[in-house]
Amino acid sequence: MEISVIVPTFNNRRVLEKTLDALRTQTFRAADYEIIVVDDGSTDGTAEMVEAMRGPVQIRSLTQSNLGRAAARNLGARAAQGRILLFIDSDIWATSGVLAAHHRHYPAGAGRRGVQGRSVTHPDARTTTFMKTRDITPDLTVRRRRNLSPVHINARNFSILRAEFETVGGFDEKFTGYGWEDIELAVRLQGRGVVFDYEPDALSYHFHVETLDGLRRKMRQMGEGAVYFARKHRSLRLALFLEILPALLPLKWLVYRTPLVTPLVRRLLPRLEARRRLLPLGECYNHLQWEAYYDGVFHALRSPRQAVSAPGMVVGLHGKSGHGD
Repeated sequence: MEISVIVPTFNNRRVLEKTLDALRTQTFRAADYEIIVVDDGSTDGTAEMVEAMRGPVQIRSLTQSNLGRAAARNLGARAAQGRILLFIDSDIWATSGVLAAHHRHYPAGAGRRGVQGRSVTHPDARTTTFMKTRDITPDLTVRRRRNLSPVHINARNFSILRAEFETVGGFDEKFTGYGWEDIELAVRLQGRGVVFDYEPDALSYHFHVETLDGLRRKMRQMGEGAVYFARKHRSLRLALFLEILPALLPLKWLVYRTPLVTPLVRRLLPRLEARRRLLPLGECYNHLQWEAYYDGVFHALRSPRQAVSAPGMVVGLHGKSGHGD
């Protein structure tokens, strides 16, 4: 077995079915890969749908209580038989060559290697005004094909040698809320000498029609998780990346936690939505997402847990991870 594709899912049966259909119709030889679906406590008949699937590609279904994506991915990895682990989220529709594109980075005897595939929003997901503002500006992020930064790792379409994954202990299951568990894993992997490649030919489509309220819930969890992330690694560079460097927090408080800006944004929002002014709408939505993020950050900072300070930090970073999504 060359590749084990691990798909964590929670109450996403309709979209997951298409995800699995795309994974079962790869150009990669069917006998050389398996699909492991990890049901994170779904109540929508997900397990029954997966069990009913038949075909040349082996599909296995595992279940756990609602412990979050990090724990679900680890459960799938423990059951995997493949030399390579490929993590695909349940709302990711892979193009037919995704497995082959990942696999060519892992010849026999390959060194410490991980591969980040490409993911773009599916056009059919842009059905609402809110979704039409997503990705409205071009993504100008520079992603090196070789030696990709760990901050660009996203486990919705990411592969790693199973031996390397096991050596670092997998995902940190204390990330029970949304976000950061994949980047945190990549930081530890890079510390062991793993080099990440970016493979745009491993193209997949993200199909998730989100709402502002739903994304704000995720961002609040990310804010809480960011504090835990910074506490764990005690790194000024990471605190800066997470935008919770202590020196910056007073400004963040002023912008996002006082009546200085947010009430104005909320007053503007319905007027801009009525006129469908997508560019200024995108900025308003972005502000409200970050307002939720810093709600999570400052909630975690008020936690009574013991502070952990990075060298040179002015204040300690306290916190806990968020709740399952």
